[in-house]
Amino acid sequence: MSDTKTRPAGLALIGWKPRVQNSLRGFADVKLSSGLIVHEIVVHAANGKAWANLPSKPMIGRDGQVMRDPTTGKPKYNPILEWTDRPTADRFSAAVIDLIEASHPGAVRS
Repeated sequence: MSDTKTRPAGLALIGWKPRVQNSLRGFADVKLSSGLIVHEIVVHAANGKAWANLPSKPMIGRDGQVMRDPTTGKPKYNPILEWTDRPTADRFSAAVIDLIEASHPGAVRS
């Protein structure tokens, strides 16, 4: 669990949709203390670590098709929202994981 002194205050889990596929564990909906609701936070776990990423959207090429990484063939994504720095992003990620595990034990860290 993350240190509650550094965890973002006023964060609430309002939805959890499990979906296990490779490192993907599911999608969380979170309400911030400001009242902003962030839907579809992507939650992953692999190699003993778990993390949450803010939602993003697929990059669309001029041909209207999803752009893909030429090396891996995986879709490329653009951020919709982003944190100003890595420590803030890491605290948010840890807090989201903690909230999910508190409500759904073993959903992320199993």
